[in-house]
Amino acid sequence: MKKMKKLFAVLLTLAMVLGMSMTSFAAKEGAKLTVKGLATNAAQQVDIYEIYRLDANDNGWVAASWTDDTKVTPENLNTSTILDALKTKALLTTPSASDSSQNGSVTFEGLQAGAYLVLVTDSTNKTTYSTMVAKTYKYDDTQLIAPLNAEVVAKAETYTTDKSVNKTTAEVGELVTYTVKTVVPFQSQDASGTKKVTAFTISDKLTNATFYLKGAAVKGVDPVYSLTVNGISKNDLLISADTLHGQTSFDLNLLDALVTDDNTYAGQEVVLTYTALVGKANDINNKATSSQDPTGTITHTYNGNATITKLDKETKHNLKGAQFAVYKVVDNKKLYASIDGNGWFTGTWTEEDATGNVPEAAGKITTDDNGKATVNGLTVGTYFFKEVVAPDGYSINPNDVQFTMIEKKTNDVTTGVEAANASKIIMHDDKLSSLPETGGIGTTIFTIAGCVIMIAAAGLFFASRKKSDNK
Repeated sequence: MKKMKKLFAVLLTLAMVLGMSMTSFAAKEGAKLTVKGLATNAAQQVDIYEIYRLDANDNGWVAASWTDDTKVTPENLNTSTILDALKTKALLTTPSASDSSQNGSVTFEGLQAGAYLVLVTDSTNKTTYSTMVAKTYKYDDTQLIAPLNAEVVAKAETYTTDKSVNKTTAEVGELVTYTVKTVVPFQSQDASGTKKVTAFTISDKLTNATFYLKGAAVKGVDPVYSLTVNGISKNDLLISADTLHGQTSFDLNLLDALVTDDNTYAGQEVVLTYTALVGKANDINNKATSSQDPTGTITHTYNGNATITKLDKETKHNLKGAQFAVYKVVDNKKLYASIDGNGWFTGTWTEEDATGNVPEAAGKITTDDNGKATVNGLTVGTYFFKEVVAPDGYSINPNDVQFTMIEKKTNDVTTGVEAANASKIIMHDDKLSSLPETGGIGTTIFTIAGCVIMIAAAGLFFASRKKSDNK
């Protein structure tokens, strides 16, 4: 009986040892790591590097070979010196696992219980992240190591504010659409509990244009004014359209709404879209900034000018006082430009009248002392100069002059709009036939000649009559 008790005790001991071993072994695998708060404006590459893991024999921590010389331990892991050393070495080795996402998070499964270095890279280099560490283990109630479904929030340190425009060329009075993109920053606190992010504002400034956020469509384009966060509408955070309509700048404060202590929106893309009305200028520029990116981004939209030169057909002298209308042809119809007194297109095109004449609404430009007249504010396209008033002493040229506006480019980048072959935009006029001026020498000559003819005729008449009487 005693032998049986001893055997049972031995077996029980063995079972306990085996159970402990199995528990310890089971605890080493099956961990999960989720990295959240990734920027959603572009693909974010996440690389994780195993720093240390649980030893299979004595449950101690064993550092990965690539960490040599860093002297990393579970106790000093999160110090800045160790993190910097680990990042330097990690970039020279192969990650334990990699993934990418544009949805704000990635998850790694089937990991060893241990610690991992987390490095995040923005594929567009617009966002930079701090170095992070994740522990994929915890101690359970029996003080054994257990795998942990760990989560870390990516800490965006810096990021850019991007601005784009839907048109690089546009005429005066046209609507252009701007899109501003940025990222919600990660909120953290220092040792004293003070929040590090104290401002999150998107600022925008227009030059030579005004916000057009309400009203009817302009030239077939409806006004746009919207805000999304990670693709979800947040229009309730916008400044009133009534307040901004017709203005040239704004500051949109999003700190309280989006930068939260739990970092619900951290890393998510913010997209602001709106329309603006192009003013009388050849360069319409827009600058968008944020509190995290004071430099921001500037976009440009251009239009251009065209000049016609009026010359005497025979002498090639410059002719002052010629007046021109400007038109384009759309669907076989002539549309005439409304032009103000300074030669600027005002944004309105008027169809020719029923008789094919220039409409009264069309503006006119007049040649100066140098025989030149300029129209301003045209976009890319084909147009015509039509002479409607000739200089004094000249006849109207019935042949309209065609010209084309093209993009001006420098290193394949649009830098303006200009007239192609500008030096060849010329019109010649013929002089009217010379007519005697009232009271001038021409009248005197004709009068004398007339008198001579009359006297001669009278003389012939009387001479003829005298001969008749003599018979």
